Amino acid sequence: MAEFAKIFKKLRLERELSQSRLADQLGISKSAVNMYERGDRRPDFETAEVIADFFNVDMNYLLGYSDKITRLSGDHTDPTSGPCVEVTAAELELLKAFRHAGSETQAAIRAILHI
Repeated sequence: MAEFAKIFKKLRLERELSQSRLADQLGISKSAVNMYERGDRRPDFETAEVIADFFNVDMNYLLGYSDKITRLSGDHTDPTSGPCVEVTAAELELLKAFRHAGSETQAAIRAILHI
């Protein structure tokens, strides 16, 4: 399981947010965001809740206690959100790779999987 610092930074980068912009969105200092990402500090429970709500992920995933990512539909910070889906980090990487593959590669994968 990944640690909080890596997960927090990954979520920020996925949204293409600067540390300053994320700090403004969360109502915390840029310094706090930087310390969270470096692993020098962890958020208190209330701040972790705010972060999990902002990124629309489960607290257990955010804090590194689970590899399962739960995203609810209607996540306004994630333009790719859809229905509620629970996936592992490895499954999410496969999905990202599929989306970036060319149409011929995607067709070949669909044929292999019979979909």
